[in-house]
Amino acid sequence: MDEFQSAYTLGLERTIEKIEVDGIMHLMVPKTMSVESMAHLMDAPNRIKAHPSFNDVEGFAGYAKEFQEAGSRVFVDDINHSFVTVFDCHAKDSPAWCDHSASMKLSHSHEWNRFVDFNNKKLSAKQFAEFLEDNISYLGSMDTAAGFTSPADILTMAQTFKVRLKGELDVEDTLQAGVRKLIIKDDSTLSGRNADGKELSFPEKLNFNLRVFKNHHTYPITVWLRTRASKDGVTFWITIPDVDGIVEQAFDQVIDRVQTCTGLPTLKGQFDGPNHRRSR
Repeated sequence: MDEFQSAYTLGLERTIEKIEVDGIMHLMVPKTMSVESMAHLMDAPNRIKAHPSFNDVEGFAGYAKEFQEAGSRVFVDDINHSFVTVFDCHAKDSPAWCDHSASMKLSHSHEWNRFVDFNNKKLSAKQFAEFLEDNISYLGSMDTAAGFTSPADILTMAQTFKVRLKGELDVEDTLQAGVRKLIIKDDSTLSGRNADGKELSFPEKLNFNLRVFKNHHTYPITVWLRTRASKDGVTFWITIPDVDGIVEQAFDQVIDRVQTCTGLPTLKGQFDGPNHRRSR
């Protein structure tokens, strides 16, 4: 014990020594028995240690093009809809620090979340007209058997119509005056006239162009328009075929854009580097 105390006391009396590690000056401090880096006193760091995050492809790709190196690549997490570009990534027989990366985490757009809430939701004629009014800017044109149907035609037909079912029913539901009536025929098909007096068949499908992901391009979506007539009127609802499939296809389009804009290989999987901060 006395020998250890003597050695410890001798160590405390030693002066601070300077050593260089990978081009960075370090100090050996006898009192704390530690080695402390002086990197924070250098004019500039010897490598980049940064993990910025982005919300759109333009910012993410712009940063990637500026800092990409040989061996840089993009990891794509298709479960969490996120991207990670690792600039100083490992290469075969050439390990790297993986200290410099950039990430992008996608989130669903507000219009997509609202749209999915209406999937298979039963609506009265008034509610259906309000749904179309709220989404008129996303509604595309339809090519029906009776002719070309514009978003304005669809909205007009839904706003005011008269219901006749097998000649025994006559129900009116009007939201707006001065437009033509929509008639339900005996075979339960929907037809009517638009504001210009042209007779149109109500389409079985509706086309929308929505942003599935926030801050990204629109994606074409076709939904089924369902109707059911009764003595109380007509019930409307939309059916979105394969919601998860639409999200997957829209995400694949973002992957293609990232690959095109960055020029880097995209690998589906998660990156778990020791210093990387993943977006969740």
